[in-house]
Amino acid sequence: MNIKIIPKPLSGTVSSIASKSHAHRLMIAASLCAVPCQVNISHMNEDLEATRNCLSQLNDDEPVLDCNESGSTLRFMLPISMALKNKATFWGAGRLPERPLSPLKEEMESHGCTFQTFPSLQTEKSRPIFTVSGRLKGGIFNLAGNISSQYITGLLFALPLLEEDSTLNITSKLESIGYITLTLEVLKLFGLNIKFTPSEPFQENQTCSFFIKGGQQYISPGEVTAEGDWSNAAFWIAADVLSRLVHDSSQQRVSCSNLNFNSSQGDKEIISFTQTITAVSNQNKKLSFDVSDVPDLVPVLAVLAASRQGTTEIMNASRLRIKESDRLTTVREIIEALGGDVTELSDGLVINGTGKLQGGTVNGHNDHRIVMAASIASILCREPGTILGAQAVNKSYPKFFDDFTKLGGEYHVLG
Repeated sequence: MNIKIIPKPLSGTVSSIASKSHAHRLMIAASLCAVPCQVNISHMNEDLEATRNCLSQLNDDEPVLDCNESGSTLRFMLPISMALKNKATFWGAGRLPERPLSPLKEEMESHGCTFQTFPSLQTEKSRPIFTVSGRLKGGIFNLAGNISSQYITGLLFALPLLEEDSTLNITSKLESIGYITLTLEVLKLFGLNIKFTPSEPFQENQTCSFFIKGGQQYISPGEVTAEGDWSNAAFWIAADVLSRLVHDSSQQRVSCSNLNFNSSQGDKEIISFTQTITAVSNQNKKLSFDVSDVPDLVPVLAVLAASRQGTTEIMNASRLRIKESDRLTTVREIIEALGGDVTELSDGLVINGTGKLQGGTVNGHNDHRIVMAASIASILCREPGTILGAQAVNKSYPKFFDDFTKLGGEYHVLG
């Protein structure tokens, strides 16, 4: 679906959709309970459907797990499945078959698993990625903390199911701290006992270890509800700032309800980011943002940076290169396509903001956050813009354009 967006300020209120990160974790934990647990999720999306479908296959002796394009689903289900099964085949679509799995793969290989990889095919359709044979065994696992928190989460879900006790050592600074905290909260809610040292492990530049006793059981709390999603709400929070700053009106307000301000979701940092940018919006002052804990905020943060006068540096974002698209490159491309000034670094971006963008044609790169960022960027534009492949929002936020229209946005589907 290709769309044309008419530049307009937005105003009004939308209800936050369910947190994809929280919902993934609740669905997985509930499925591992002997007693049923009801999981309430206000809005489903393609990634959550992938996890639900994979969980439904775990009753098979040799399950075939189609993760579609969901990196979270693959990285969570891989160790969980091999804690329960002797053999499983994993499928994926889009960029997922090419996205790296090291060092999780090597750690699993050293603990009883064998990977048989299928030949790479250039296709957007779902296809087999690899078959894994051999039950996962407990012991000592070592993972760097700055590669993917999803590897850590997958093991934290799987290791309590093993017969043996395990220790998971985090050998470098732990990044995306909020996601690990969210995992531990869900595990505790479902009765799992995870011990970690030091007692408060999530301090900057500090390594830590998790001790996971084997033979544990997931205990159903009866009913759980996924909280509102800060990652996607970030686009509306940014729209509020842009609508007021760019259109110089205190009357334009966008609000997003159903958000937990005490949440462990790291992306609630968007509040701090927008406050910082608003405070210096008309000052030619350099700003720097370390996004190592919140890389998913980079697309919308770059748009916010373009709305101010001055230079904004976004640092420690190298992991964005292995997302649904290479998000450092694709964010640069959308800002440039809309008339902005941006420089791509090896692990970040430098945006020289002028307060406005011109408009133009943007390739969505089959990446939901790129499409949503480009849509919000329309508020800054002098001329209409075109987004190619806007249907990518279905991955995380199928009703995004419904809410965009509800807030006064205007778009037209092109033939």
